[in-house]
Amino acid sequence: MSSKKLFKKLVEKGLTIAFAESMTGGRVTFDLIKNPGSSKVIQGSIIAYSNEQKHKLLNVNLDTIITHASVSKEVAAEMAINIKNIMKSSIGVGITGNAGPSLQNDTYKKEVFVAIATNTGIESYHLDLNSYTRLKSIQKTNHFIYEKLNQLL
Repeated sequence: MSSKKLFKKLVEKGLTIAFAESMTGGRVTFDLIKNPGSSKVIQGSIIAYSNEQKHKLLNVNLDTIITHASVSKEVAAEMAINIKNIMKSSIGVGITGNAGPSLQNDTYKKEVFVAIATNTGIESYHLDLNSYTRLKSIQKTNHFIYEKLNQLL
C-alpha cells in the first residue's frame, strides 16, 4: 500500500504533512491516517469544498479563483502552500478538481490539479478524468498523489 510506504518515509525523515482537499473529500488524509502512529506525521487536514471555504479556511485569494477558476493549477498551488503554512508542516498538498458527473460553473471537464509544497519548492500535476466515473476519479487521484509523494521523498 502506497500510504504505508509514504508513512514510513515520513517517519524515517522526520517530516510532517498536511492536506487541503476539495474533490477528494478527505480520502487522501484518511488513507494516511489508517496507519498506526499517523499522528507522528500528520499535522492536519482541511476539506474546503466550496470557493468560499477555500478562501476562508485556506486563505486562497479570491482573485486567483476568479481569474483561473476554482479547478486550476494556481488554486491547487495556493492550497498546498497555505495548508503547509497554516499547519506548520514540512509538506503541504493541495487538491482541487471536478469528479463529475455534472460540472461546476467555472469548469469545462472532469479533471484534477494537485500541488505539493515542500521547503524546496512546489510541484504541480494535472490529471484528465473525463473517462472515469466519480468514484474512480477520486480513487485514481488518491493513488496518483501517493505515487507522486513517494517519488518526491
